[in-house]
Amino acid sequence: MFIEVIGRRPLPGDVDRDDVEDLLAEVLGADGEVTGAGTGSTGWHLDVELEPSTAPPQEMLRRLAVALVGQQLGWVILRLEHETAGRAAAEFS
Repeated sequence: MFIEVIGRRPLPGDVDRDDVEDLLAEVLGADGEVTGAGTGSTGWHLDVELEPSTAPPQEMLRRLAVALVGQQLGWVILRLEHETAGRAAAEFS
């Protein structure tokens, strides 16, 4: 299962995308990994791949969202691979 983590605005000055990647990797542990990243004219993103035997995707979304909200990044969007639009992390936690 794939989750896209999307930032459509710049991160705060004391946080960079690598910090967000480290945060997500810590939350995921052995249940998944950050497999890609990018930036462009509309923002930045991180790609997360979940291991097939992990908790249900909605539970993983909630775990990631709680961590993002805890870092004042509740505006970051989380989108499952089969969704056309995601939701802000604050909506999951």
